[in-house]
Amino acid sequence: MFQSVKSLLYISFIIVGMSLFLVIIMGVRQYRLNAQYTEISSLSERTLFGFSTIRDQVTETMISGNYGELKTIVPDIEQLNTLVSKLYDFKMIPAQYKLAMADSIDLSGLVIGLRRLEVADPKQTAGLELQREMRRIGENLIKVDRIITSHIRDSVIGFQLSVIGTMGILISCASFVLIALYKRGVRPLLELSRQAGENRVDDTPEFDCPPEAGTELRALVESVNTMLAEKRSAGVNGNVATDPDHNLLSQTVNETTNNLNAVINYAELLLE
Repeated sequence: MFQSVKSLLYISFIIVGMSLFLVIIMGVRQYRLNAQYTEISSLSERTLFGFSTIRDQVTETMISGNYGELKTIVPDIEQLNTLVSKLYDFKMIPAQYKLAMADSIDLSGLVIGLRRLEVADPKQTAGLELQREMRRIGENLIKVDRIITSHIRDSVIGFQLSVIGTMGILISCASFVLIALYKRGVRPLLELSRQAGENRVDDTPEFDCPPEAGTELRALVESVNTMLAEKRSAGVNGNVATDPDHNLLSQTVNETTNNLNAVINYAELLLE
């Protein structure tokens, strides 16, 4: 398979096409992962900030003794519960983390504690219980934020490592194929170009085909050498060709040389 320049060209085109296709797919996937990571991190930060605000409001209300203002905090807790519920919609967060969040972050129980504090008598015991519940929820929110953020960051890094590994394999394969293409096609063409430049076509006994040349180049060199041998044999035997035949042979040799030069030029471009 690696004896043919045509096969090597096809393989190199396939590898380059696959590389570009994978780069596009992985780029889109990387963009989505980064977008989800940013959104989850932002939502988790908003959740922590909202809970801190609610805890400060409850503490200030308990210190001031205006327990009637606890009703105004309930809508904020419901909004916070909505933010926490949005975290459940992300597929990047594993199911076990979502279950842990549902068990450890009980915002509905916090609402019940506020209403119980409003009607409790005495309020000190209910207030201490509410403070313990809020402290527990706050600690769990911080843990969940760290765990989720760390997990998603590890997922992004793992995907990036897989992208790097895949691209490394593709680049290695492409390098191997290009080296083989240079050995089978470009270097023999450069050698033939040197031979054609040192001698005129009419005076060249024959072209020496490098042993590592591909099958197509060998066939081309054999065809040119055959035409040169026929021309030389006709001159030795005294059977000089008529002007039309001589012109036709010259044109054929010139066209072959032009095609060979074109192939060499393309090969040099591919080498660059």
